[in-house]
Formats: sequence, C-alpha cells, structure tokens
Amino acid sequence: MERRLLEAAQKGNIDELNDLIKSNGLILKEMALKGASSTPLHVACVAGHLDFIRELLKLMPKLAEKVNVDGFSPLHIAAARGDVEIARELLRLDQRLCFVKGRERRIPLHYAVINGELHVMKLLLSASPESVVERTAREETALHLAVKSNRFDAVVVLVEHLKQNEKEQVINWKEHKGNTVLHLAAAVKNFEASHAVPLSYRTFICALF
Repeated sequence: MERRLLEAAQKGNIDELNDLIKSNGLILKEMALKGASSTPLHVACVAGHLDFIRELLKLMPKLAEKVNVDGFSPLHIAAARGDVEIARELLRLDQRLCFVKGRERRIPLHYAVINGELHVMKLLLSASPESVVERTAREETALHLAVKSNRFDAVVVLVEHLKQNEKEQVINWKEHKGNTVLHLAAAVKNFEASHAVPLSYRTFICALF
C-alpha cells in the first residue's frame, strides 16, 4: 500500500491518494513513523504536482518538516528546482520551514542560491529575511555559496538584501577555511585568466560596495 501511495505521488493522482486514505486512514502517519527514505510529499515535490501537494498538506501538514535520506525537506526540493508555486504553498503553511536544516546544515535558501534560482531566492528572503545569515556546517553563508557556484546574479540579490536589512557585516564573515567572499572572488579572478569563468571580479566588487 505504501508503494502505491508513492506511485500516486509520483503521478499526482489525487483520486488514488483518497482511495488509499479510505482504506487506511493512518497510512501517512505510519509511513512517517517508519522513517521512510522519502515521504509522498518529497516525491510530489520532485515531480512538481502542486494540487497533490496541497491535498497532502491538508491531510498531514507535519510532512512539510520531514527531511529525507538525502537531506532534503520538501522546501529544499522546491528551492533547488526553482519551483516558486510549490515553495509558496509550503511557506503558506509555515514560514519557519525556511530554517529546516538538511545535509551539512544547508537550508532551502542555500540550494536556491547554488542553482541560481533567483525567483525562489527572493521568495525565501521575503518570507524569512533572517535566513540570509544562516551558515552551513562549513561556516559558509549564502554569499559564499553564490561565489563558489559562480552565480553572480545571486550575489547581487543577496547583497541588496543585506543592505536593505542592515546586515552588511555578513559580507566579511569567514567560512571554515578563513575565506571571506572577497577572498573567494579574488581566487575566481585568478582562475578567469585561463578558464574564462563568467564572473567579473570588478563587477563583483561594485556589487558589494
């Protein structure tokens, strides 16, 4: 029955979901208690089935907090995929989902930054402005991740957010190797000389100041 539930989530089949719930009203709770590697909500978020997700959240809102075996909560998945509508639906349930930590203590914003998903980034920052100061297990800020991932557009969004919220000090924070974002940007500049990395050091400095 659990397999059928996951298949229904993958297909976005709400009728099948309702039939399974009628057969066993506790099936969602049982899956959660067993510590399944992924819940139906994870699967539906990967597949992008918004209506199915809405139905699941009505039935069992607690699923939104679950982190799967790969370290992803449903909001992590939506952020990484750049799925604004699903991210918005999850945030309607609880904006604190922005702070759920996955592998290496990464929050959903970190994955949106790494993948350059600007629309989801802006949504997450609007829902939880304080999430911008969260660090990974390697003491990386979202800014560190943006530079390391060569996401200059994300750098611009993050710096503007920091300025608007009077948190410019984050720009000078160091990650586990003692690097600020300026150190990392300088390293990228040196790398550009022979590899044509599409991140302008001069433009980066202008964005910071």
